[in-house]
Amino acid sequence: MHKWRILWWLLVAVFLTMGGLWLWQEGKRWWTGQRVRELMTRLTARVTTVTPSPAVILMRVQALNRLETARLVTQHIVEAKSAPSWLPEFLAGERVLLIAQAETRVGVNLQQLSQRDVQVDGDAVTLFLPPPQILSVRLDEFQTRVFTRERGWLVFNPDPQLERTARLQALQEARRAAMQSELLSFARQQAEANLTAFLHALGFRRVEIRWRTLKITPSPEAAR
Repeated sequence: MHKWRILWWLLVAVFLTMGGLWLWQEGKRWWTGQRVRELMTRLTARVTTVTPSPAVILMRVQALNRLETARLVTQHIVEAKSAPSWLPEFLAGERVLLIAQAETRVGVNLQQLSQRDVQVDGDAVTLFLPPPQILSVRLDEFQTRVFTRERGWLVFNPDPQLERTARLQALQEARRAAMQSELLSFARQQAEANLTAFLHALGFRRVEIRWRTLKITPSPEAAR
């Protein structure tokens, strides 16, 4: 009886060993086949890269409209006077002293772009931009006020256009201050950085920004 029990356990051990070997072989085959299939999938996979056409790029860039990249806040004290030439100012003159705060915004007008300003070569794009310009100049009404207003003895009806003249003068001075500062240069740098990041987001690896030169036509008086 003892011998039959030993033989029984030997048969069970052999069966388990053979079953384990079979499972190991099948698992190995499955794992190897899975790895081979994954490798073949990677080798035969196709990578499709879609780059926008110049027309699509132009449409998306123009959607940015006027790209404001810099602003300048200036304060101005402007004096405006009006008086007839045949009477002294203390009799018929009028004077307005205006304290104004102006905000000047500078950027690139992207609506001026055309399809020829966009050149695409694979994953590289070149964009030709018009030079930065002053997009808007406005007065801050909360910080702009008439400081003093003086009238001569014979002035019974104040000049309604005098304050408007002072405001226009303040706007001109604000524009002149922006042109004489480094605001346009800073706006150019910011426009390059913003549009480069924008085009990278569209999938381009190489982005080049070029600037068109501004052609100035001399006036007929200057030509003389």
